[in-house]
Amino acid sequence: MVDTPHGRPFGSPNIFRNDVLSRRGFLGTSLALGAGATLGSWPGPMPAQAAVGGDLKIMAWEGFTLDNELKGWREANNVQVDAAIISTQDDVHAKLIGGSPVRLDLAEYSQGFEHFYVDELKIVKPLDIAKVPNFTPENIQPEFYNAPTWYWNDTHYAIPWVWGLNALVYNPEMTQPIKSYKDLLAPELKGKLTFCDDTIATWPMIARIAGLGPKFPNLTKDEMKTAFEGLGPYRDQCRVFGSSNGDVISLFSSKEIAACFCVWSGTPVETAKRGVKTIYAVPEEGAVMWCDAWFMPISAQNMDTGYAFMNEAISAKVQAEVCKAVTGGAVNKHAPELMDADTRALFDYSDLQQVFKKSPLQGQPPRTSDVYATYDEWTQAWTDFKSSF
Repeated sequence: MVDTPHGRPFGSPNIFRNDVLSRRGFLGTSLALGAGATLGSWPGPMPAQAAVGGDLKIMAWEGFTLDNELKGWREANNVQVDAAIISTQDDVHAKLIGGSPVRLDLAEYSQGFEHFYVDELKIVKPLDIAKVPNFTPENIQPEFYNAPTWYWNDTHYAIPWVWGLNALVYNPEMTQPIKSYKDLLAPELKGKLTFCDDTIATWPMIARIAGLGPKFPNLTKDEMKTAFEGLGPYRDQCRVFGSSNGDVISLFSSKEIAACFCVWSGTPVETAKRGVKTIYAVPEEGAVMWCDAWFMPISAQNMDTGYAFMNEAISAKVQAEVCKAVTGGAVNKHAPELMDADTRALFDYSDLQQVFKKSPLQGQPPRTSDVYATYDEWTQAWTDFKSSF
């Protein structure tokens, strides 16, 4: 077998299976801009629509369809967005592989899927970046401009547009301030800790607390075993397991738990809606970054409108609004000055280099490798861990 250092999250034998639960499964109910959004099969090559307007078919995470933020733009340009919702990343490529890909003008991918989509499945159209005039060094934070997750071989394959962090969340009424993962081992937290079944968030942190963080996602089999063995003391602090982000929210709301090992930064927003204050904290070990990007699938037809949609998505005003809605981070340099104080305070925009240093953007374990523990081996170790509850 050939080693794949970039990591292939899913090989063709299991591309319809993904054990990763969405970090945003409880964000809201914007299933589509029109009720009952459906996607028809792509009928084959057709002329691209030559002007902004008409029907635009997209696929995005729930709450990330920009239905509120781009309402005025849609009305001004007579654009009707038909949005299908992503439950797991597999939902996207399942619609695009094979001989009859479903028509999609735009879709999202998370980090770790770029080479799988572009080089292996070949379901991504290279972008004409001149048609996204907001995507310039003057507008985009340098950490997101021409970064290898979206740009290689002198080609743009996707437009990064929103990001965030997964880290500790705790209830300040039930525990002292938590500044390190070691604080989760305090005797008073016995039976009050939980884990969330979100491997994009949890796996990198498992490696990090074992002192192997910089090597993730490329850990040897022995290193992966060592990392999971290090979870023993944390497992002993738990009484229940959080099977989803929504489950974690419920556990916090009922005060059955005081802390969650690693979970989405928007968790306190959701617990506050239920009358329980929780605090999102980036401990000394750092946090786990996620970033979503828009790409143009091979079945795209209304490409001019797709380019215009992406361009609006990374405009300063829209960035400020969507970051408030999803508790996310902006890629546009000018968006923070348009944010309310709470949204702006989520991340240190004055020193994003340090944010990336403490919470690097990392991919997924390789699907096949003679050297490193594979994605399937990580999945089995994680399954074994969950079964211990």
